[in-house]
Amino acid sequence: MQQMFNNISLGQYIPVDSPLHQLDPRSKVLATLFFILAIFAASFPLELALVYLIAFFLLFLSRLHIIEFWATFKPFLIIILITVIFQLLFIPGSHLFQFYFISISYEGLRVAVSFTLRFVLLLFMVRLLTATTTPVAMMDGLEQMLQPLRKLGLAVHELVMIMTISLRFIPLFIEEAQRIRNAQLCRGADFRVGSLSHRLKVLFAWLSPLLRVSMQRAEDLSQAMEARAYQGGEGRTHLNVLQLGANDYLYFLFMAVLFGAVQFFSF
Repeated sequence: MQQMFNNISLGQYIPVDSPLHQLDPRSKVLATLFFILAIFAASFPLELALVYLIAFFLLFLSRLHIIEFWATFKPFLIIILITVIFQLLFIPGSHLFQFYFISISYEGLRVAVSFTLRFVLLLFMVRLLTATTTPVAMMDGLEQMLQPLRKLGLAVHELVMIMTISLRFIPLFIEEAQRIRNAQLCRGADFRVGSLSHRLKVLFAWLSPLLRVSMQRAEDLSQAMEARAYQGGEGRTHLNVLQLGANDYLYFLFMAVLFGAVQFFSF
């Protein structure tokens, strides 16, 4: 349980002074979308290798260490392993290896390696975006990008506000879960031994106060917003106004050209 909480890093901002951190969140979001499209459009292995080189270059620009991304990959290792095993065993083709009834084809191995590389790169880009962009800046950028939808009656500000509050609640929720778990352990609770019914009782004794505390925090936040006369996004202004610079346009155009080139040479 403790290890599961420690592995939750997706969405956590890492404050570093780097060129990627200084970019506008709107350009980073759009550039990331184009890069993800390039990941799936790239042919294996040459074009995918080029995309990986660009990813390592982005890692260099972010001034982050590759170890920072390990906690993001680790929870998905089981999913990757199961998917790779199914692809190795059930994709037909020319036999590469056979042991009794187990047969691995060259095509299955190729698809398995291609899937693993693409999935890891996808996780890397998502983590790179969240590590170089604060949640507040991310939500401000998304709100401005979704402004045209207000003409269709969509409450953009309220939607972004809900997303911002949800992101802010994640570390608080994890911290509260760890505190309650430690309190349960001090009282002699053991989450790893006993029958299934005993484990369910212990788990319920852990989830019940966690749910109660979460509901209390949500109610306190609601009362605080009402006390400050929060009336929605109509007429509200921003403390920090987002502005696109030359580097933002270059970053976005580079990713768009990358996707276009990969799409062109894939045919």
